[in-house]
Amino acid sequence: MRAQQRNLLVGFLLIFPALMVLVLLYVYPLIRSIWTSFLKDGKLSWANYQKVFEIYLRDVLYSVGMTAATMVVVLGLSVLLASYLRFKEWRFLDVMYRLPLFIPFLIVGHAMRIFLAPHGTLNTLLKTIIRVEELPGFSRSWIGLLWTFVWVMTPYAALIILGAFRALDSSYIEAARNLGASKAKIVFTVIIPMCRPSIMVAAILTFVRTISSLTIPVMIGPNTPNMITVDMMFRINFFNDWGVANALGVISYLVVLVFAVYYLRFMAAERGGIKG
Repeated sequence: MRAQQRNLLVGFLLIFPALMVLVLLYVYPLIRSIWTSFLKDGKLSWANYQKVFEIYLRDVLYSVGMTAATMVVVLGLSVLLASYLRFKEWRFLDVMYRLPLFIPFLIVGHAMRIFLAPHGTLNTLLKTIIRVEELPGFSRSWIGLLWTFVWVMTPYAALIILGAFRALDSSYIEAARNLGASKAKIVFTVIIPMCRPSIMVAAILTFVRTISSLTIPVMIGPNTPNMITVDMMFRINFFNDWGVANALGVISYLVVLVFAVYYLRFMAAERGGIKG
């Protein structure tokens, strides 16, 4: 019994530094931001949330819609890329799709502003091909923002999904081939169902990283509507209004929490099915 207690104490001491870092850098700021979101002139109030829904409801819906659209497109491209590389080795593609992983968001934003500008690289190339005098730019539109988010987020999701696809026992794929299944059918009926947990992880991480991004929306996104992070920056920098900014942050927490709860329930169901 004493040996077990000693082992528990040693284990706790080993994780204590990491636990304190988590408490100081995440738990405490989270609790403080939630508390501040309910304060108005030093008193508890719903005023900050009322202002959010009066002024920023459209931006909240826009943020959720843009994030969801990014997640869907990224997952589609990632599954397509991972499926191709699962069946065929192409070293060039395997290296090239990872390049955005090493480019900071600030550099991505600046590069995409040039690439998607009215007289940028993309439109210059299209004018040469289709012989059109003037084309609209996408650098300050939802299309440009979605394009940039997809370009940045796809490598992260693809890396997770490709790892799961390659880790899958090849005997399942060979059995499907012996039964006459095509590669597309193998992907949709064998690989994707068996790798659903990893795909869910990629979806959650894509959603969280997208909705929390600030640099890319500031540099690429439209002036209105804005992402939640841009509104938070605006309230702090121009009005020093931490209450409304934290209320926007709490709303983003709740949006992410919905996906987190769904993921946890999904994983619990998966484990229950495996045990059964």
